[in-house]
Order: sequence, then structure tokens, then C-alpha cells
Amino acid sequence: MTAVAWPPQQGLAVALAEAADRSPPFPGVGPLADRPIRVILAPTRAKFDSLTRGRLPSWSEGAAFPDAGTVVLLSTGPPDRLTAALRHELAHLALRWRVRRLLPLWFEEGYAAVASDEWDRLDALRLNWQVARGVRMDLDALDRALRADRPDAETAYGLATTAVLLLERWGGGGGRGGRGLGPLIDNLAREPTFDAALRATYHVTEGDFESRWQRDVAQRYGWISWAGAAGVFWAALGLVLAWLVRVRRRRDRVRKALLDEGWTVPEEDGPTA
Repeated sequence: MTAVAWPPQQGLAVALAEAADRSPPFPGVGPLADRPIRVILAPTRAKFDSLTRGRLPSWSEGAAFPDAGTVVLLSTGPPDRLTAALRHELAHLALRWRVRRLLPLWFEEGYAAVASDEWDRLDALRLNWQVARGVRMDLDALDRALRADRPDAETAYGLATTAVLLLERWGGGGGRGGRGLGPLIDNLAREPTFDAALRATYHVTEGDFESRWQRDVAQRYGWISWAGAAGVFWAALGLVLAWLVRVRRRRDRVRKALLDEGWTVPEEDGPTA
């Protein structure tokens, strides 16, 4: 792996390249193929847009070009965020090199999110009012939302993650004894379409999967989930407020005690006219 960076970030580039070399296998794919990879760190938004030719949304901070074996990262954030972003983009390379063709955007982005353990996206869904009140999105709309403005895209990334996780569960999970996404990805490399791969793997059409995924999202992130997540937030806020009230009362008692020391009540004066 080759890391390219402007002089102030050369050390960071080396550290990221070393972290990538230690990257664990990708779900259903395994280790990265033994092919040249170039990672370019863009120190500014202008350089990032120039390197990616302005083809990505303004909020994007990473890009993968599988045919060229290149990853471009906007390197203005903290190192731990860059490590996660690199894993996300490398997952795009791993998947594309395995299946050797374009896949639906929702699957590619959902797969990369699962491969890089972006579980905070699911936490955000639990507090998403639109999802909680049952606003449904089909897979085509999900693809469009992934390239929309940041708020819609963040929701779409979370939903894409849930879709890929559902497929992984259907494969028996990714843990011991389960093949997870392996059978589907094997069929994606063989079958001519995504729908054909779904049929060969799970015996469902893409339309069937869409309906089942929508029901799964409604069950997992509907009213009950939203109320639970919101309840935790308000409970935490309540505890903080209660603590602040106790601190304030303790401080007031101390101040009152100090004021009472040596205080004498004057004799009552007569009325004045």
C-alpha cells in the first residue's frame, strides 16, 4: 500500500497505511485482494474536491476508486476518525474487486458501514422522528437519499446499514457457525443482476426483500424504539438537572449560614409619616 500526503501529514499517512495493512478480513469477502492500493490524504476541502473531480456531495470526506485502486480521504479530522473512514473506503475496494461490477448504491454503502462497524448510525436511527413515525423509503429512494444533503444522507446511511444487516442475519450472522454475507457475495460475483443473486441466495426477489426490510425497520426503529431512546435521553437530562439543583441548594445553604453569622434583628421602629 502506498500513502501519498502533503509534507505536514506524511507521518499520518504512514500510520494509516500501517493500520490498513493490519485491517481484519471484510465480511463475506475475506482479506483485501493482493493488489496495489494508493491512499491519498487531502489536507483541505478544495484539494479533496479537486482529487475527486467534484463528483461527490459537499459533505463527503472519503472516496474510493476501485478501478484505480485509489482511496482519497479528507484529512482534516482526528486520526481515529480517519482510520474508520479508511476502513470504510477499503471495504468498497474489497467488495468491488470481489464481485467485479457495480452494485446498488444502498448495498455498497451499507456493506461498507457494516464492515467498518459504524454502529453509531443505528443509534441515530433510534432517535430519528421520521423513521419512528413510519415514513417509509423504498430502495430506489434510498439510493437517491445517499447523495442528498447531509441530514437526509445520514438517515439513508443508517437505513442502508439496516438493510445489509438484515441480509447478514438471513445468512446466519457473521459469527461462529454463520456464513453471514458470504453466500450472497458469492452469488453476486456469479449472477448477472442483484435480483438474481437474491433469488439464488435467499429465494426472494428484490421486491420481496424491500417489503421485508421495510417491516424490519418499522419493528426495530418504530415508536417503541424511539420512545425508549428518547426516554433514556430525558432520564439522563433529568438526572443532570437534579444534580444541579442539589448543588445550587447546597451552595445557598452555605451562603445563608455565612450571612446569619453575627446578624442581629433590629428593634422594631415606629411608623413613619
